[in-house]
Amino acid sequence: MWLLGGHLRRNVARMVTQGPIRRSVTVVNPLGLHMRPATAFAQAARVYRSSITVWNGDRRADGKSSLDLILLVALPGAELVVEIDGEDAGAAVDPLCEILASSGDAL
Repeated sequence: MWLLGGHLRRNVARMVTQGPIRRSVTVVNPLGLHMRPATAFAQAARVYRSSITVWNGDRRADGKSSLDLILLVALPGAELVVEIDGEDAGAAVDPLCEILASSGDAL
């Protein structure tokens, strides 16, 4: 906060967002988006303050909930859209998309 013209003002620049970041990811895991990658994604997503949503067609899931992610029924070859909205969206998008694009060997 700083003082301008005798009035206390907040630094609003940090509160301004550029809108959500969206990225498309293909599920390559031969078992699809099952419990292990869903849990890894949700745990990684909870580190970030941003809102994280994963879409499979018209179905949507809270990216911080492994159960929501499993209920997407994302089979191998499915095109998912990851939508991240918030102050740390730029930092979150690459690590989270890498989990969904993983073949499952590292999980």
